[in-house]
Amino acid sequence: MKTRTDIKNIEWLSSLRKALAWSYRKLSSIETSVWLLSLLAISFMVGTIFPQGGDFDEYVKEGGRFVLLVEAFDLLAFFSSPLFLAIALLFVLNLVICTCERYKALFAKRRFPESFAPTKSFLVTQDAIRAHDETRRILNDSLGFRLVDKDSAWIVMEKGLPYRWLTWAYHAGLVVCLIGVLFTFLFAFEDTITLKTGSPQTVIPTTTGRVQYIWQNGSPQTDYHLLLDSFTTEYEESHELDYPDDRKARLAMGLGWKMPEHKMSVDPLFATDWKAKLKIIGGSSTLAEKEIEINEPLKYGGYTFYLMGFEQRLKLRVNDSFMPLDAKADDDVIIPGSMIALSLGTLRTGKAKRLDGTIDELTPYVTVKDSASKDEPAILKLNDSIIVDGNIVTLIGFTEQAILSYRYDPGVTILWIGGIIALVALFLRLYGSYYLLAYKVDDADAIVTVNFNITSKGLLASPEHIENRIEELLTAGDLKPLALPEQT
Repeated sequence: MKTRTDIKNIEWLSSLRKALAWSYRKLSSIETSVWLLSLLAISFMVGTIFPQGGDFDEYVKEGGRFVLLVEAFDLLAFFSSPLFLAIALLFVLNLVICTCERYKALFAKRRFPESFAPTKSFLVTQDAIRAHDETRRILNDSLGFRLVDKDSAWIVMEKGLPYRWLTWAYHAGLVVCLIGVLFTFLFAFEDTITLKTGSPQTVIPTTTGRVQYIWQNGSPQTDYHLLLDSFTTEYEESHELDYPDDRKARLAMGLGWKMPEHKMSVDPLFATDWKAKLKIIGGSSTLAEKEIEINEPLKYGGYTFYLMGFEQRLKLRVNDSFMPLDAKADDDVIIPGSMIALSLGTLRTGKAKRLDGTIDELTPYVTVKDSASKDEPAILKLNDSIIVDGNIVTLIGFTEQAILSYRYDPGVTILWIGGIIALVALFLRLYGSYYLLAYKVDDADAIVTVNFNITSKGLLASPEHIENRIEELLTAGDLKPLALPEQT
């Protein structure tokens, strides 16, 4: 005999099964997909409107609106908030379940209606048996249709790309993309490293992904060294517009009465490209090397190294001092024994393309301007000197360091694979051609008629062409009336 507790447990299990079955039905429906996609679209709009990664107190201080909503739903970090993650998780479940259901349907027996509405009918002179055999032969041998179903009055055949498989592949590609996004969310991290020419360094990230701490005691350290072999900058020489101070002259130039004039500045060069030659050193051998540029990174060992910037330091000798003054380019420096500040420009070193098209190697130099002078900046070349407030300042050396950002992201490869699968499947699905044809031979009233129903998918499909081709082949052997002889 069942006790009251047993009955309650049975009822609870029954309710749980019903709830799970209802949840599965909802998550496997297209209607749920539409609703979840709409919520994701709204979420992306919210993430675009509100500055992600911003500080809430700064947002309030700067007069941000909807403060209560921002705080309640964590809108400044919305893409990592529980609400967005819940929506994304439901969408992933929906997509995975729909993909599994479509995959099972690929191997299930396809069901077709007992009868089709004819889209085209042909009268033939053959008897019904011969018309049936001839129609099957034409569709199979001449037009390449494949038999799908022959167990009903209407024979069903298909031709073209496997449309159902392409639809499933498109969904499977999206699932793979979402797996890549999950891997990126869990494992990806990025950091920066500064390299000095000729000094190899081990990559030791100061941060990791969200889950690496489970099996790692500290930051992951690479078993190879990163070496900056050389850092070069390329320049182009240019002139600037000599804009007149006189208002009448500016008006004349604006009206086209006076041609604009140009002049050469003290430092007529501007940088066009930065290049850093990197080597991956393992033991005493070079594992990989590449000259990287902006947006042309080096990839090795799961890491991607980008050229983010550079830092230049200058060695200045003041008078006969044995201790050189270390200064940073694009910064101000105070000369010892003087209250005058020197404003240093960017160190120019590398190759320059002149206005006449020639390319020459630059003697390293830097522009220098003291705070007490209104004159144009002076040019200080390597091993040359200038006088500042009675002090002799000499440029005796410099160093250049490349600032690299690097990223570890195991989800990128998965995203590429899933994206390619989804795009190829979607392209073939949209632009390919697929035909589903059903035909029936009718010999009622001693008149043999072949009825066709043709449906197609894909922008390149042409059911009219198929119908005309079938008619042409099917009636090629029919008796044609002969023309009457001409009367003389």
